[in-house]
Amino acid sequence: MEADLVDASEVPLNGELGLVLAASLALAACGGSESEPSIAAVTPVLKPLSDIEASRFLAQAGFGGNQDDLERLKSLGYEGWLTLQINEAPPPSRWAYGMQLRSNDFPAFQNWQVLPNILWQSLFSGKDVLQQRMTLALSEIFVISYPGVDVAGPIKSLVMAHFMDLLQKSAFGNFRQLLEDVTLSVAMGRMLGTLGNLKEDNKGRRPDENYAREVMQLFTIGLYELNLDGSLKKDSNGQPIETYTLDTVSNLARVFTGWTASLQFNVVNPDLEVSHQPMSHVAANHSLLEKNFLGTVIPAGTAGPASLKIALDTLFNHPNVGPFIAKQLIQRFVSSNPSPAYISRVASIFNNNGQSVRGDLKAVIKGILLDPEARQAPDLLGQFAGKHREPMIRLVQLIRTLDYRSPDGAWRLGNTNDSSWRLGQGPLGAASVFNFFRPGYTPPGSELAKQGLVAPEMQIVSETSTLVQVNYWYSLLMDPQSSTFRTYNDANGNNLNDKKETGLSLFLIEEKKLADQPTALLERFNLLFACGQLSDGVKAAIINSISKISIVDTNPAKVESFKQNRVVATLLMVLSNPEYLVLK
Repeated sequence: MEADLVDASEVPLNGELGLVLAASLALAACGGSESEPSIAAVTPVLKPLSDIEASRFLAQAGFGGNQDDLERLKSLGYEGWLTLQINEAPPPSRWAYGMQLRSNDFPAFQNWQVLPNILWQSLFSGKDVLQQRMTLALSEIFVISYPGVDVAGPIKSLVMAHFMDLLQKSAFGNFRQLLEDVTLSVAMGRMLGTLGNLKEDNKGRRPDENYAREVMQLFTIGLYELNLDGSLKKDSNGQPIETYTLDTVSNLARVFTGWTASLQFNVVNPDLEVSHQPMSHVAANHSLLEKNFLGTVIPAGTAGPASLKIALDTLFNHPNVGPFIAKQLIQRFVSSNPSPAYISRVASIFNNNGQSVRGDLKAVIKGILLDPEARQAPDLLGQFAGKHREPMIRLVQLIRTLDYRSPDGAWRLGNTNDSSWRLGQGPLGAASVFNFFRPGYTPPGSELAKQGLVAPEMQIVSETSTLVQVNYWYSLLMDPQSSTFRTYNDANGNNLNDKKETGLSLFLIEEKKLADQPTALLERFNLLFACGQLSDGVKAAIINSISKISIVDTNPAKVESFKQNRVVATLLMVLSNPEYLVLK
């Protein structure tokens, strides 16, 4: 941050936010290693004191914002903004939107790109930006993928849209409920083999172990036992201690037997209601053997629903869950390399929100965003500052910050997962349950690797992806209509595009007013997109380049073209610059 910190005595710490701040600061005062940022003397910052501070917070908490958004945050303060966001009514559910589209525009619903259209619509238009960002973050922990959810086309998009709705429902709720909703969802059931999972028999059949393994490895406790600060616990030989064994997986797999759904894989008459309901249980298919795992024993003969409750309670209460989930959420919002102290503070809030409640995700996200390490000046944090902005976050920022409009309100950008000509990323677009990138990924042979640091999002960055994405940004800025994808055909195969008001429009009215003021134009983009991070050298190079785009013709059309070229060139150079790509 650029300005002095607010004195804590100026603003009362009331309610839940006060508890979160008090817990964070009390833990901050406990200190840390010499390599960790010094935050013991930092008082809580309860409002941004500059546009740059406001821009940085909005980029961490959501998808950035325009000047009005910055002014609103400065007026409300962090507590007011968070309260408003937490209470903000979400847009209609993605499932409901899909059903509406199916009813009103069946050709569009049948298109294979209907799912990304449904998912983008909420991200681009919802006023609940914090909830949308949290939902997206959770979707990169509890991962399902389009090829992995093996459901017939007519209901596949509805099943996956409902999965995102489940994540959003618990975005400010409790992790225990989220874990149960995910476990019983049809989408996850198809993704990891729980749906239709049968008990053992005398012919050698064993329960599918896929979900039992991944619910531990990826969703709750990870591979190794952790300290509260996320560091590895070691045995007497100095080796990491594994959290589970193959026997643990086999025993836990028995819990996830007997769950099913009456899916009708019928293209003409699919069972649409099942697409937004949890799986049901068939007692005859459930393993009644004893289930012994993670220090818990479920007695032989225990019914399926009761076994599930015990298993999920056991996982939820495991001491690893706090630091395991805390670190990943910090990585999604603030920093790829949070300090052990930061992880410890957030994990402590997960364990107890100040009111003896475990797993309160509302308190967790507040703790993440209000933590001294999130609000302190990046240059004071050193190696602990910042994260690489992943492509789909940048896309949503672009759409929401500039004056993009969708004539039909549907924001149909289609599937952006293709890395050969688009972003190589989109909501629920990961190729496997391991997400687009691993939380511990480090570019091989890089300076980051030498320093023992990670950069998860860099796993999907390459020379090719960089060039492709610049071209995609160019198409969105110069000809946004060409970036939309929508196909309509009637029963006879005739194209109906000309009968539909579709597409995407961009109005650069305010930006074009600054076209003949290169410095002012650049500073606008530096603030709104780069959070004021561009160095003097980078700004000088950009201004030098765009100043060469000139026109002496008085033809109005050519003048307008000149203005747009300058605006687009300026923004492209910002969006492709490393000082923008890494949010500190």
